[in-house]
Amino acid sequence: MVGIVGIITTSVVMRRFFNSPVHITEDMVGLMLSAMLFLALPLVTLRAEHVRVSIVADALQSRIPRLLRIAAMLVGVLFFGWILLEAIPWFEFAWKRNLKSETARVLLYPWMAALPLSVAVTWVIFAGRLLGLLAPERPHAPEELQ
Repeated sequence: MVGIVGIITTSVVMRRFFNSPVHITEDMVGLMLSAMLFLALPLVTLRAEHVRVSIVADALQSRIPRLLRIAAMLVGVLFFGWILLEAIPWFEFAWKRNLKSETARVLLYPWMAALPLSVAVTWVIFAGRLLGLLAPERPHAPEELQ
């Protein structure tokens, strides 16, 4: 986050005072933000801090808590497995062709590696919870988040 703010600040100062913006700002900020968001996904999953539709979850939690938790983990395993299968060829395409960003000419595949890596780790977390290898998630109560 500090890097993103630093690049944007530098670009604004350069444009305002020297009439010469940093040409890599948009590319680098976009790549850094994407990588940061994808790499945060496993941590959010491990801590069970995803956005929830609490009215549905609370209503069903009292009736079938174990079944609901297993169904949620199965959906997570299937979804992240599917995304991983889609992300690997996408990453290989960029790797084989040495794709670069349009403006800054920065290699894209190191940044694109964040998606399959993140999805794979998230898949392992869901699979580990489903198989009982990881402790079950403990969602935070609303008052804990404040």
